[in-house]
Amino acid sequence: MSHQLSDKDFKLYLANARSQIEGVFSISQEKNIDYGYQFQITDGGSKLTLNVYNGKKGLNPVFAGDKNLEAKVREVLGNHPVNIAAEHTERYGDANVWAGSDESGKGDYFGPLVVAAVIVDKNTFGKLSAAGVKDCKLLSDKKILELEDVILQNVVDAAVLELKPHIYNMRYEQVVAQGGKLNQLLGLGHIAALTQVLNRHPETERALIDQFTNSSENVRVLQQRFPNCKISQTPRAEADLAVAAASVLARARFLRAIKQLSERAGLGDIPKGGGEHVREYARAIVKKFGEGELRNYVKLHFANTGKISD
Repeated sequence: MSHQLSDKDFKLYLANARSQIEGVFSISQEKNIDYGYQFQITDGGSKLTLNVYNGKKGLNPVFAGDKNLEAKVREVLGNHPVNIAAEHTERYGDANVWAGSDESGKGDYFGPLVVAAVIVDKNTFGKLSAAGVKDCKLLSDKKILELEDVILQNVVDAAVLELKPHIYNMRYEQVVAQGGKLNQLLGLGHIAALTQVLNRHPETERALIDQFTNSSENVRVLQQRFPNCKISQTPRAEADLAVAAASVLARARFLRAIKQLSERAGLGDIPKGGGEHVREYARAIVKKFGEGELRNYVKLHFANTGKISD
């Protein structure tokens, strides 16, 4: 059961939500409200209000405004804008060995898309829980990097797949040309990461995907490949320790990739998320290296790309 987040954890969640939203849309205003926080979101002439309430039963999002924009925001935030859970389940169902997958970088203009899959068991659970492993959105960057080695040393198995920006842009263009969208590209990443670990550990009884789409296609594909493993997807899956550990590994790889890109650019630290601050950095890259170099740093389909010359 979820419960009210501490002020620190709520601020971490809001920072993550802000980054994801600003990667695609604009935030015209934000402010504290009674028992929560409010984002005013715009996309062209469309307007949407998102209130996130932090109460005794956990986080509760309330939308008001343009329904089409609401659907787009939900997609960016993974169809469950409060993609968070304060507690972990001790294990997934009645499984003794289970897997989970999650991604990072989806809402960040700069840097790669990273998908990770992790397999844990009952013994693993105690070690990771004691170390403080939880949804990466509730952790500082420093803590995420500290936990990376702890997870890798204690889990049954793990796979971390990174789509560097230039590869991401190529694959995204291919998916769109075939009539797909971002969720199809995300799905391919989850399928690939889980396939790696499940192939190595056929004893795995269950696998859980953090749900980012209402489609059951990813579950169907994996279930056909691994008929003896129960595959499922659910919102707020970071409540499960395997998914939480995967979220930390994915974010750790993303953070290290951002650091490497910063060193390559030589323009200071690359900002995470979206919004004007990332556009300023993108303008600096174009000025220094030329427009063609941008595809090696950013996800070109983000709305930020069209605003760089503004």
